[in-house]
Amino acid sequence: MHIVDYFVIAGYFALVMYLGYYSMKKVSNFDDYAVAGRSMPLPIFFAAIAATLCGGGATIGRISFMHTTGIIVFFALTGVVINQIFSGLFISGRVHNAGKNVYSLGDLYGIYYGRSGRLLSSVFGFLFCVGAFGVQILAMGAILQTATGISLIPAALIASIVTLAYTWSGGILAVTLTDAVQYVIIVIGVTLCAYLAIDHLGGFDAMMSILYSNPRFETNMKPLANWSLVQFLGLFFSFLLGEFCAPYYIQRYASTKSAKDSKNGLLIFGVHWIFFMATTAAIGLASMAIQPDVKPDLAFTNLIRDILPPGITGLVFGALLAAVMSTGAAMINTSAVIYTRDIYNKFINTAATQAQLLRQSRLSTLVVGGISIGVAIIFQDVFGLMIYMFKLWPSAILPPLMCGLLWGKISPYAGAPAVIAGGLSFFLWSDKVLGEPFGIPANFIGIGMNCLVLFFIHQKMKGHKPEGPFLPDLN
Repeated sequence: MHIVDYFVIAGYFALVMYLGYYSMKKVSNFDDYAVAGRSMPLPIFFAAIAATLCGGGATIGRISFMHTTGIIVFFALTGVVINQIFSGLFISGRVHNAGKNVYSLGDLYGIYYGRSGRLLSSVFGFLFCVGAFGVQILAMGAILQTATGISLIPAALIASIVTLAYTWSGGILAVTLTDAVQYVIIVIGVTLCAYLAIDHLGGFDAMMSILYSNPRFETNMKPLANWSLVQFLGLFFSFLLGEFCAPYYIQRYASTKSAKDSKNGLLIFGVHWIFFMATTAAIGLASMAIQPDVKPDLAFTNLIRDILPPGITGLVFGALLAAVMSTGAAMINTSAVIYTRDIYNKFINTAATQAQLLRQSRLSTLVVGGISIGVAIIFQDVFGLMIYMFKLWPSAILPPLMCGLLWGKISPYAGAPAVIAGGLSFFLWSDKVLGEPFGIPANFIGIGMNCLVLFFIHQKMKGHKPEGPFLPDLN
């Protein structure tokens, strides 16, 4: 790259570090660190949601998937639009109005299923965020590897340390402030890249002509590739439900000024996501036409390096880093809040002060970062790891959560067994163990078993007064 590009990237790193330092001075207690004092305005909330969703999987991973499988991914991605609109209409307001004691997913499970539900949902939520941050670490490493020429793991460590530093210092306030800046950079950078890549090929029609004339992309250009309908539905539901009510969204719904701000922010985002899908689809198609033999995980970053002019290259690399770092920061902060609120404060030190909770949050931020780096080193597949996490999450967590939020009359005894049944059946049925027998996606089995156990135990125990670990935990 040109020296100008390195200065642009260095300037971006300096900016986010400054925002972390600025936020640190504004954070005085756990409420500030976890939910920004419940004062997040609609524009910042929208930017935080958008920047979080536009991460490594939505950029590098998506374009990698187009090279290996095809445009089918964009038909499946309509599930994200549906889940965000549904969340805006029916979920976010209920979370915001659940009370000032709601910081996390575990708090909601505690209300509906007692301490047993809180503990299990917190474990799954913590692991989900750790795995998701591992995805972002790999993506950050791929970006810096292409930009600087250093190997993947050292590059990932550098970007991870910067992300950890500003998240540790300012908590959710630093994350949301940087999200606002990062969102602007993402939109400008990704749009520029799409336009310039297609222009490099001589226009949209020329690009499509190249793709259709290349036999190796014959399958990739089919709407369903060579997938069966069941396989496609498995992928579609992975996106529809994979991040639905994810822990970092619950935390943000609780951070807004009002339930109306949460609702409107998500509805605006649903429209925005269609635009983002279109621009990343254009980049993926251009990448396939320009560099058909590239290593898929490096397709996006190599495209930026090889076809964009000096200055713009640094800007778009900065946009990619912004996309990935904003998502990674959300995962780290949410993991720390889950540990501090749902494990430390509820099972280790129930009398902890706000100052003690703040110290635990900052300490656990560093621990989570270290664990996630280990996960990233072990699983060096950005999109594959993301899809696995997206399938596990709804299998274990969603049915009890939806019953609690939308119905509220579910037996407290039903939550914990349903979580265990859904998570365990998904794991056993998945390609990691049984290999998805009969071609049935593991998330279908996991969600189905979760719902069956939830219904059966509710019917058996709905007349029983909750006791012990099943008593609603409202504090």
